[in-house]
Amino acid sequence: MMDKVALITGSSRGLAVAFAHELALGGFSLVLNYRHHQERTDHLAETLKQKYGVEVMALQADMQHPDQLNSMMEDIESRFSRLDVLIHSAGPYIFERKRLIDYTDEEWRQMVDGNLSSAFFLFRKAIPLMRKHHFGRIITIGFDRVGDAPGWIYRSAYAAAKVGLASLTKTVAIEEREYGITANMITPGDIRGALKEALIAEVEGTSSPRPVVGGDLARVIRFLVEESSGFVSGNVIAVTDGTDVIGKSDVGKEVPKSGV
Repeated sequence: MMDKVALITGSSRGLAVAFAHELALGGFSLVLNYRHHQERTDHLAETLKQKYGVEVMALQADMQHPDQLNSMMEDIESRFSRLDVLIHSAGPYIFERKRLIDYTDEEWRQMVDGNLSSAFFLFRKAIPLMRKHHFGRIITIGFDRVGDAPGWIYRSAYAAAKVGLASLTKTVAIEEREYGITANMITPGDIRGALKEALIAEVEGTSSPRPVVGGDLARVIRFLVEESSGFVSGNVIAVTDGTDVIGKSDVGKEVPKSGV
C-alpha cells in the first residue's frame, strides 16, 4: 500500500480517527478532511506523521457545499496526482428525537445534503482519479440494517439519506468494477463517546465481552482497501457484535410529542 493515498472525510473526531490510525499503520498517505475543528485535525495529522512516518495533509471542506468539495478534490489531485481510497465518514446527525412532520426544511436538507448528496459530489470527483490507476476503494458509513431499508423511528431524515447512500454505494460498485474500483458500506454497532476513536488494543482485556470500538470498523476497512480484496464489493457489512442497534435505540424513552 506504499505510495497510495486515502481521503477520510470528517476526520476531526469520532470513527474517522480510528480509520486514520489504521490506514497510517498500513503506510497510506492521508488526507484528513474537516469542517470546523482545524486545531484538532492538525493535531491528529501531526500525531500520525510522528507515529507512523506517513505523509498527512489536512483540508477544510463542508460536505454540504459542492464548491468546497470540488476545491478539496482539486487540492488532492494537485498534491498527489492520485486518490486510491475514499472513506466517506462525515455526515450530520440530529440528536433530537422527532417525528417526520416536525423536521424543518433546513433540517431535511442538512440530512440529505450532508449524508447523500455529498457522496455524489465526492464520487464524481474521486472516480476519475481512481480510474487513472485502475484501482480504487470507496467506503461509506451507514447504520444497522440500512441495506434492508428499515424504518427508524424518530430518525426519518437521517435514515432516508443513509438508505439512499447504501443504494448509491452498491450502484457505484457495479458501474466501476471494470476499472478496478470497489465500493462497500460499513455499518457500526452501538459505539458511543470515546469508544468511537479507540483502537482494539486499547480495550482488549478490559471486560468480557469487550465493547465494540472504532478500531473494529477500522480493521474491516483495512481488509477492504487491500489490493487482494478486489472481489469484495457492493456489500453492506455490519460490525455490530450482533446487537440490534435500531431496536434498542428508543427502548424506555418517552415518545416525542408532535409540534403540529
